[in-house]
Amino acid sequence: MGIFNNLFGKKEEKTIEAVADNAVLAVCDGEFIPAEKIADPVFAENMMGQTVAIEPTNSTITSPVNGTLEVVFPTGHAFAVRANDGTGYLVHIGIDTVSMNGEGFKALKKQGDTVKAGETVVEVDFNKVEAANHPKTTMIIITEPVEDKTYSYIDFGTVKANQIISK
Repeated sequence: MGIFNNLFGKKEEKTIEAVADNAVLAVCDGEFIPAEKIADPVFAENMMGQTVAIEPTNSTITSPVNGTLEVVFPTGHAFAVRANDGTGYLVHIGIDTVSMNGEGFKALKKQGDTVKAGETVVEVDFNKVEAANHPKTTMIIITEPVEDKTYSYIDFGTVKANQIISK
């Protein structure tokens, strides 16, 4: 059937592996870093919540968890997802990228959409982000933790998109 899909312009959808509701995935390929290595004190000092980040090497940003998109910023630079376990996560793409007014960001999902961990939410042109002199560091922030739940991550280092980074 693949040849017929190609002939008639039908795209084959990428299969997303199902993961447990308590799993947190890397939102892109890159270098997984702790908060203190982020070049912005708001994120580096965990002011918005427990924060980790990835220095991206690809341009698609996925949902870190199974859940519902509660907010997709009109500028595409950030989105919030409520995990099925109740945890609130914010994914913030780049530093000070809100000032780009959406230039270089394409949100593929909207507020209220149900997402699977690993499903693409935003496509980013990181050449535009870098041309605007913004770091492309992408943060994953636990803005609303679930009471009595501990959140921990694997060792920092190189990660692939959709790799489980939670312990």
